[in-house]
Parts: sequence; structure tokens; C-alpha cells
Amino acid sequence: MRKGVVRTLYGALCMLVIGFTSIPAIARAEVNQANKLFIASTVNNSLPYIGQEILLTYTLYFKEAAPKISHETAPLLRGVWTKETVPERFIKSSPTSIHGELFRYAVVKQFKLVPLQSGKITVSGYSILCNLPQDQGASGFQERPETHVRVTAPDVVISVRTLPEPVPAGFAGAVGTFTQEFVADKLKLKAGEPISLKLLLTGTGSLFTLKLPDIHLPVSFRQNPPEINTSLQANSGPTTGTVTATTTAWPQSAGEYEIAPLRTITFNPDTKQYSTLFSNPISITVASASEGTTNKAAPRSSVPEINTFMSPLLIVTAVALLFLMTRATTILLRRKQMNPEKATALTSSDTTAENLKQELFLLLEKAGIKSPGGLTRVELKNALQEIGLPDDVQAELPAVLDSLDRILYGPTGKKDTKTPDSISERVNSLRQTLSAIYSAR
Repeated sequence: MRKGVVRTLYGALCMLVIGFTSIPAIARAEVNQANKLFIASTVNNSLPYIGQEILLTYTLYFKEAAPKISHETAPLLRGVWTKETVPERFIKSSPTSIHGELFRYAVVKQFKLVPLQSGKITVSGYSILCNLPQDQGASGFQERPETHVRVTAPDVVISVRTLPEPVPAGFAGAVGTFTQEFVADKLKLKAGEPISLKLLLTGTGSLFTLKLPDIHLPVSFRQNPPEINTSLQANSGPTTGTVTATTTAWPQSAGEYEIAPLRTITFNPDTKQYSTLFSNPISITVASASEGTTNKAAPRSSVPEINTFMSPLLIVTAVALLFLMTRATTILLRRKQMNPEKATALTSSDTTAENLKQELFLLLEKAGIKSPGGLTRVELKNALQEIGLPDDVQAELPAVLDSLDRILYGPTGKKDTKTPDSISERVNSLRQTLSAIYSAR
């Protein structure tokens, strides 16, 4: 009887998680009942086509204080092209209710995947080692012993479909919706002068893995290999942006030339249709290198005399402006020295846990640590050692971050309330130490 009740409650919990996340495909997660901690594995599309980009997300659910991630094991990714998304400055969590209980959830890892083969692909093996503080009790925000818990994400099964037949000749992996443009920086030039030709493919889809069409130039043209640049929208789910191929060429003889239009075949997974993008041809007129070279010397004009007359006036003006700027800077510095408390005072909105944590991460970046908010505790500890922080500061900084996390990520915590003075004072001490380090660099 008891086992049946447990199964029923467990099933209800999983259904609530599915309903809350509203993601098409979600793997069933195993809940650590002792610590109310689990990871959900989700993909935004479990039935993609070969070459279609999908998003794999690992979401951590927890209660009470936020767990610290001290180590993680990467998932096993076979049969797919993969790229991890850029981690945020610090992991944000949001509240939710599961079966009447308050939880918080936070995205801890995301990958963009492009299947390279059809059939079933199983993604497995992702796990994290969490450090959990013991019950706080009446000890306030003092440091507490921790317990270590490893949480493993459930497997995700992706069923990859083959592209509809017949696949058009020349298709090179452009799965999504795109537009195409082919332009030149000039249409008239002399033999031997460079011309820049740009192919721009813009849209949403497999921009990382598609192949752009080759530019075919007349045989009398010399050319460099194309330079490929990608410009993407920040934090977009499906990859959205522009891939640009820039080719620099030099026509060697005069004449009228036409560069053939470019053709790109795309597949739209929503309509299940292929389409072909054509660019317009580019007509170029190349003159002989000797044409128009007899008048190399430009006629004299009154412009040099005017510039010669004006230059002393410009120098005097520049000196005056420099004097005024120096004077203004001196006055500001004196005011700060006269009112040091006012210069460093923080408003009440500045002392929220979220603002204080952001400030610490910004100072760590200035001190030489790249993306500190995306580091595990072990990685952060190593980074603090590399920039040469004193031992007491290396121990203090993670402890302060933990105290701020307990305020930010507790189910009943309010992120917009003022942080206790004891923690604000510790942050201020760290602020002074880190500021001195990056100022000395």
C-alpha cells in the first residue's frame, strides 16, 4: 500500500515538473528525497531532422539554500555536432511550486546540438557534485558545515529523421529559414586594384554547420580564400544571425566582367520543403591600369594656406581645453577627498544581495578572472590562487558568495530587500582588496 502511494506521489511530481517547464520533451528526473534536489534534462525538439539545430538544457531544482556546484561531469554526446552556450555572469534562479512545495530552479548547462546521423541518439552522463549547507538554525549567517551530494541528470533520447527525398543536388546543410545577399564594394576599378565581394546568409537555423556556396570568378582574376565571419544575436534560443564570406580579388586585365549569381539550397523543417535562394549577378567594369594616370599632381589651391593660418588658433584652443579639463578633474578629486564617506556611500538599492553579488563578479573580472559567474567552486578557487589573492581573502570570498546565495535563492527569500550589515561590511572589505589588485595591474 505504501509503495503504491509513493509511486502515485512520484508520478504526480514528475507531471507537475513537465507542466511547469512547458518544454516539448523532458526526461524523467530522479529526486533526491533527502535534500529535495534533482536535475531535469530537456530538449526543445526530440524529433529533429539531420542537420537541424536543437537545444539541450539541464535545469537544477532545489529547496532552501542554493547548492554550490563544485564539480561537473560532461554529458556523452555522440552522433551530433555540439556547442556549449556561453554561461551567464551568475546563475539566476526562479521560484516554482511542485506538489504544494516551494522550489527554485536554475539552468546550469545548455548545449546547441546538430544531429549528424539518423536514428535514435541517447545523451547521458551529465552530473554535478553539489555542496549543501546544513540546517541554518539560529546561527544567522555564520559559516556552517556542508554535505556533498552528487546529482545525475536523466538520459535524453532524440529520434533523428532523415531529410525528405529527393534531396536536391547541391544541398549543403542549410536547415532553417534564411535570406541571401551578394554584394561588391565597387563596380568600376582599374586592373590590379582589389575588389571585395561579400556573401551574406541571414536567418535562423544551422548557421554553425552549413556550407556556403563558392564564388566563381573569371579566370583573369586573382583571389584570396574567403574569410568567414559569424555575427549572432546574443542569448537567442535557436541560432539567429548572419554568416558572411568575404573574398578579396584582383582583376588582371581590362574588360567587362559578370560574376555569376550564387545559389543556396535550404530546407525548412516547419514546412518540410526545400527552396533555392538566388543572388543577382554582379557586373564589373575594369579599366586599364594606365588610364587616368597623367594628372597625378593635384592643382594648388588656397586650402593649404588656410590650414596654415588656422593651425596656431587650433593649437591655442586645444591647450585651453586641456587646461579646463585638468582643472575640473582636480576639483572633483578634492571634493572626493573632503567627503570620502559620501563618495563611497551606497544607496539602499545598491545593498541588495543581487547587486552586491554582481559587483563582486565585476571586480573579479577586472582583477583578471574571466567569467567568474560561470565557474564551479573548484575552478573559482584555482582562479583566485592564480591572481595572487591572500589566503584569508581566498577563503572569505566564497563564504560571502554563499551568504548572498542563501538570501537570493531561498524559496521564501526576497531579492530586493537590504542585505544584513554584517554581510555588507564583508563585501566592502573584499571590494577594497579587489579594487587595489586591478588598480595595480
